[in-house]
Amino acid sequence: MEIQERKSGKIYALSSTTSVPEWLGERARRNLAKSDSAFRHRITLLQDLEMPVSSNKVRQSPDGRFLIVGGTYSPRIRCYELSEMSMKFERYLDSEVVDIQILSEDYGKLAILGADRSVSFHAPYGNHSVIRLPTFGRAMAYEKTTCDLLVVSSGKRVSPGAAASGGQAMGEIYRFNLDEGRFSQPYNFTSALRQKKGVDADDTRVLQLGGSCIAVSPTHSLSAIGAEDGTVRFWDNRAPVNSSQSDVDLTPFLNLDVASATSGHGFFDENSNSGFPGEVTSICFDTSGIHMCAGTKGGNVALYDMRSSKPLFIKEHQYGLPIHTVQFHSGSGTVLSSDPKLVKIWNAKGSASSTRGEWNDNDGGFGDSRDDEGIGGALGSIVANVEGTADFNHFMISGDSNDPEGHNSGLLICTGEQEKLQSFYCPVLGAAPQWCSFLDNITEELEEKDGALEQSAAGGDAGAVQTETVYEDYKFLTRAEIDTLGIQNLVGTPLLRGYMHGFFIHVGLYNRIRAVAKPFEYKEYRSQKIKDRMEEKRASRIAPKTNPQKINAKVNPDLADRLQAKSGSKTKAGKAAKSLVEDDRFGGLFSNPDFEIDEEAEDFKLRNPSGVASSKVRNDRDMDSDQEDDYDNDGGDFDANGFTKINDENEKWGSESDDDDGHNDFHDSDSDEDGFQGGKIRGELYENKRKSSKDKKKKDAKKKKAKKKQKNVMYEADDYVGGGASAIDIGIGNVSAEADANKRKKAMSLSMAERLQLQSEESKFVGDTKRLKVKGQGSVKEVTFIPKATRKKLEAQEKAKQEAKKDDRVGRSRRGVKALGFKTPFKHHQ
Repeated sequence: MEIQERKSGKIYALSSTTSVPEWLGERARRNLAKSDSAFRHRITLLQDLEMPVSSNKVRQSPDGRFLIVGGTYSPRIRCYELSEMSMKFERYLDSEVVDIQILSEDYGKLAILGADRSVSFHAPYGNHSVIRLPTFGRAMAYEKTTCDLLVVSSGKRVSPGAAASGGQAMGEIYRFNLDEGRFSQPYNFTSALRQKKGVDADDTRVLQLGGSCIAVSPTHSLSAIGAEDGTVRFWDNRAPVNSSQSDVDLTPFLNLDVASATSGHGFFDENSNSGFPGEVTSICFDTSGIHMCAGTKGGNVALYDMRSSKPLFIKEHQYGLPIHTVQFHSGSGTVLSSDPKLVKIWNAKGSASSTRGEWNDNDGGFGDSRDDEGIGGALGSIVANVEGTADFNHFMISGDSNDPEGHNSGLLICTGEQEKLQSFYCPVLGAAPQWCSFLDNITEELEEKDGALEQSAAGGDAGAVQTETVYEDYKFLTRAEIDTLGIQNLVGTPLLRGYMHGFFIHVGLYNRIRAVAKPFEYKEYRSQKIKDRMEEKRASRIAPKTNPQKINAKVNPDLADRLQAKSGSKTKAGKAAKSLVEDDRFGGLFSNPDFEIDEEAEDFKLRNPSGVASSKVRNDRDMDSDQEDDYDNDGGDFDANGFTKINDENEKWGSESDDDDGHNDFHDSDSDEDGFQGGKIRGELYENKRKSSKDKKKKDAKKKKAKKKQKNVMYEADDYVGGGASAIDIGIGNVSAEADANKRKKAMSLSMAERLQLQSEESKFVGDTKRLKVKGQGSVKEVTFIPKATRKKLEAQEKAKQEAKKDDRVGRSRRGVKALGFKTPFKHHQ
């Protein structure tokens, strides 16, 4: 939806987006809506409100329920039901549509004027009948009091010979009586001869005078026909007409010369445009029957009071193109006139607070006061200009069932040289019709959003008048605002209309008074705009990253830290943690002891096994870090067993003082003569010197610690066997030395018998021991092991021997001779 900004308000172009092809599928439409924001935000006023090529005429039924549109190509009409916001039916025609008239309250009876000299009558079931006209018709109107269908024709042709003999060109208005079903005597009129030249300038083939437009007053049965000669002719349909053809009632009773009144006005270019600029191309009556407007081919619109032949005002269209449609809008007191380029909305009634221009004899009308623009401004002042995306052919103000004529509506529907019918919503004219009341909600939301942005940009100005609240063409002011503007003297005059707790003042008068009361308002506005642009530039710079504020948790601090860490993530868990941290309803979780989580409870461990494991790992890490800290703190004075630290050559023994309390300045006394055994004798500047000495010691300690960290520390191994174990303790030495130390330590804890048995067992496996050398990166390791099969075999043999010994002790009660170990007796006798 495109928004056109105007001085008096905004105009919403509802059909500014391009049309979508009918063959485009639903899936393609969804994809288009994802990629194109204009297509996604479009507003569909009526479904299929378009024609294949272009549209010519648009009418609304008298009951306000249906919309009839004629277009091409091929020639057709379409009927739309407004309550359903969709097309009801479509009918094809034999010729292009020139004009459409709705004869009944709904679409039941239609009269369609074609370009082939025919008038076709349509009923709900289709085409009912067709009649032929003697000449080509140009416009059509329906007179309800006499049931006559009036058709303006192109007029009778007069040959040059007949013109030379005194013949005159004559125009005719055909009358077809729908009650009797036959033609009545036509209205006729004559004028001074005007030649129509052909292709060659010297070729004058025919002379012709015809009408261009017609209108019937809704108040009194007065018909007005605009002709090519620039004259508007009037017929009173209430006068009885006799059967005689020479009856004077068939001729107009009044002629109004519009061409002479508009002569010298406008921007008609004779070189680029052909024809007579004073030709009347459109005409219209207001609801009261007092005023009438006539548009000319030269782009001028003359506003008349029916009681005077002199125009009240002549409005000029700067394009200088023919005015094809003119319409009164009684709700706002404006006139809408359209040429192919735009629809111009201007005031037809002057305001009491506006300054009326004096009559200008040279211009033939009142001056145009540009300062009184807007609804209720000076006579002829511009309210808005509606511009479309294609040339306009016709327009109408759409109403509803309560207001069929659209006198209080702000919706414009325009036909033009494009497929889609262009529709515009002008809140300055009135509210949207009932069948599309959603337009009011959309525009109100947009205006509230824009108003909030403007108010935030303007800031708070104590001396300025508060936000404008416009009611139609008036501005509401309170007593305080009246005092601010200094117009207390207008209270009680017609310029200030009292209402509730304030007054209504016309917007035009309010703007002039405000310009005088605040002459430097533009400078303030300009400075504010510059300030806003500077702020926008500053906002585009890279801002420093702000850390989220840490939660001051008295209860469950671990939970608070975990949630705080997760809140920075964009995942689902991070969003949940952020909402939990920022929500005040969960504030007691970190402050109320009743909500404290007992991680040692059995229920907590069962429900959160992963949390228990993570807490154990965290505690182990804390213990390791404590050990590392202890090692770092004591690293400077570390001395392993079996090693001696090598002092630096620069370090000298006795360089540090053993006195921690400044014994150079003070001394201890152990005698009882002064009454304080072990006390210190202090001078007058004891406190100051003590403080300075402590600061000096701290600085020296920091320097020494830094030096120790920077330099390498060397250790010298002692000459004894156990030095390898000490080397392992400080990170140097062989792994086998550590194993030997552990082995010796284990042996020292055993008794003598156990050590001897262990030694005997080891000796048994010496033959089975295998040694391998494993070479790694930067080192060589020697591995000693006994094969598993050999070990199992030896263990099995040892077990069998033990069982055999046990069986011998149990089975034999006494020892034999052989058990004594004697030699074989009597061996020498053998």
